[in-house]
Amino acid sequence: MSGKVTDALKGKVKRATLAEVASAVGLAKPTVSRALNDYPDISDETKRRVRETAEAMGYVASSRARQLQKGATDAIGLVISSASVGLQAAYQSEFTSALAAALDGHGLDLLLHSVADPVTEIDTYNRLFQQGKVDGFVLMRTRRDDERIRFLTERGVPFVTQGRTDQSAEHAWIDIDSQTAFSDAVGFLAAKGHGRIAMIAGDETIYSSSLRIAGYRQGLEKAGIAFDADLVLPGDFSAASGRLGLRRLVDSTTDVTAILCANDATAMGAISQAVELGIDVPKQLSVMGYDGVRMAEMFSPPLTTLSHSAAECGERIASMIVGLVGGDAPTDHQILLPAQIIERRSTGMAANV
Repeated sequence: MSGKVTDALKGKVKRATLAEVASAVGLAKPTVSRALNDYPDISDETKRRVRETAEAMGYVASSRARQLQKGATDAIGLVISSASVGLQAAYQSEFTSALAAALDGHGLDLLLHSVADPVTEIDTYNRLFQQGKVDGFVLMRTRRDDERIRFLTERGVPFVTQGRTDQSAEHAWIDIDSQTAFSDAVGFLAAKGHGRIAMIAGDETIYSSSLRIAGYRQGLEKAGIAFDADLVLPGDFSAASGRLGLRRLVDSTTDVTAILCANDATAMGAISQAVELGIDVPKQLSVMGYDGVRMAEMFSPPLTTLSHSAAECGERIASMIVGLVGGDAPTDHQILLPAQIIERRSTGMAANV
C-alpha cells in the first residue's frame, strides 16, 4: 500500500465514508463506487486497490454491519429526476404520496432521493444499497434501455418497476394496459364523429411511449381510419410539448378535430395553447389525456382522460416489494391493470356531425 494511502488511514474510525476512501486512493467518488461494485470499465488493479483500502478503512464492514444488526433497514428507495416539474410532476407526486402511505401501513419508510444528472443515477443506487440504507427499490418511468434494471438484477437487489420493460419476464412489475387504453380512446373519439385524430406522443426513451402509439394505431384500424404519420407529433410528457404540438397542428392547416395526448400534462398544455389561439375546446377541437391526475378535473375545461388509480398502484407496489424483500420470486409479482375513460368537458361531438 502506498505511503499516501497508509497516511490517510492513520487515525481513521471504522465508519469511513465513500469520500474518505476516494481521497485515500486518489480517485473520484463515482470511480470508487464503480470499483467496489465490480463495473467492467474499471481495471482489475484499480478494483483491488480500492477494495483493499475500503476494507482497511472499515468502509464495507461498517456499512454492512449497520444493516446486519437489524437484518433489514425498514426503508424502500425511490430515486426520481429533479427535472420533473409543474404539471409533469403531478402524477409522480400523487403516486409517491400513495406509495409512502402504503409502505407506512407495512411498517416501512419511503426514502425519496432526487437526482439532477442522469449520468450519476446508477451511482445513487450503488450508494443507497451498499451503505445499507434501503432494502429494495421502486423504479418509475421504465426505459427502453434501462441500466437501472440490469444493475439491480445483476446484484440481486429487490425491486419493482412501475411499467414494463424488454426484460419484463424476469422482474417484478405493475403496469397499466396503455395499449388497450389508447385503442379504446381512439374508439371513443371516433364514436363522436372524429375522423382526423392526432396524437402528441411521450418521451420516446420511455418504454410505455411505444405502447401508447401502438394503441393509437390499433384504435384507428378498428375504427376504419387511415393512419397518417404526420398526425403523430413528438413530445416528452410535458405541458410545453402539448403547447408546441398544438401549434404545429395549427400551422400545418390540417383538418384535425381531436387530439389524444400521451399524458394529462401534455393535454393541459395543448388546451392552454388552444385557448390562447382562440380555438374553442371542445366545440372546435376535442382534447383527451392519460393518467387521471386530480388536477385534470379542476382544469378549464375539465379534462377527459384515461384514468388509473395512483393510490391503487402505490398500495399494490408496497405489497409487492415487501414480498420480494421477504424472498418471493420476482415472477410471482407481475400485474397488468386496466385504465378507465373518464369523460369530462374537453371532448365533444365533431363539429361536422
